[in-house]
Amino acid sequence: MSKYLHREDAPWGDDVWELLDKTAINAAKTQLSARKILNVMGPYGLGQKSLPGKEREVGEFRVSEGLRLAKIHRVFTLPVTDIAAYEANGLPMDLSNVATVALEAARMEDDLIFNGSEDLGTEGLLDAEGIHSVDLNDWDDVGMAASDIINAVTTLDEAGFHGPYNLALAPKNYNLLYRRYERGQMTELDHVSKIVARLVKAPGIEKGGVVVNDGPQYASIALGQDLMTGFIGPVGTDYELSMSESIALRLLQPKAICVLK
Repeated sequence: MSKYLHREDAPWGDDVWELLDKTAINAAKTQLSARKILNVMGPYGLGQKSLPGKEREVGEFRVSEGLRLAKIHRVFTLPVTDIAAYEANGLPMDLSNVATVALEAARMEDDLIFNGSEDLGTEGLLDAEGIHSVDLNDWDDVGMAASDIINAVTTLDEAGFHGPYNLALAPKNYNLLYRRYERGQMTELDHVSKIVARLVKAPGIEKGGVVVNDGPQYASIALGQDLMTGFIGPVGTDYELSMSESIALRLLQPKAICVLK
């Protein structure tokens, strides 16, 4: 645990921290999807602000384009009485604030990885320069989803990226895969699962999806500090806490990505 999150200053024991951490992690997992299709590097620690990037020539010099890590930081409160009642008598705490900020942080993470950030000047998997894309057909007909995904995989194959492939789909596209083919018991979900190594529902994608050739040599997520809760201090009759992480998309081979538009 990072000493810079001041967890040791909190007036409660490890069992409370374990409960808070478990609640935050379980909530975040319901949202996070980019981590399920990309390799994760790190965590390297709170103090890691950037990672080495590609080198390029500037005049007579050669410099590294560092990859900056973006920090996600959210603040929430817990009532003093809730914590006291839990430690004294084991009464359940209202942990909705913990779950809420964990979901907010998870949504921000997925949005950054998939869509990039105009404010930060970063690209995401869905809009990076050099990626491939295929246009989606109407998925109202059973079988068209699998056909489009085969088209995306073929596009990567022809570009020299031969798999294994991971696929993230927007919820409304993913849910259509539950339909059965007219003949037999197979669903499109069964069919597509045979085409890609990993198939995930991605709330961070509004429409369509993205196919990624698996491997850190193509794309990965870089973590400075992983999602963690910290202690700030007393505020009136509450305790104020933080939820934070630092993260970046490390995209080395945009041509190993194909977006379903």
